[in-house]
Amino acid sequence: MALVVSRILSAALKILGRGELQGRRPVAGGDGHPYTLRWNRVAATMERQDCQPRFPVHPEVDVDFAVTTHQLVAWFMDRSHVQRSEPDLPNGFWQWLLIKRGDAPEQA
Repeated sequence: MALVVSRILSAALKILGRGELQGRRPVAGGDGHPYTLRWNRVAATMERQDCQPRFPVHPEVDVDFAVTTHQLVAWFMDRSHVQRSEPDLPNGFWQWLLIKRGDAPEQA
């Protein structure tokens, strides 16, 4: 179990170090929505990361936000084990971004 967690954390930290994740959010009955998420490069666990999600097909939904580094890593860990042709962030990220972010950004 510890080895699995170690591998997932290692993969998440590699993503964090890149400063960018290109992915596609699946949509039932369609090809999904391509996106790019950019953030500050590596920062301390409790530092805020300024994040910029960009949706080339729907630029009207681009909305910048900030979360702590450990929250970003947690989302990357949650998606690290998913094997798809294109990466995606976990449902928890999308729910937070679309629902909770505006109401309670400090709860991220």
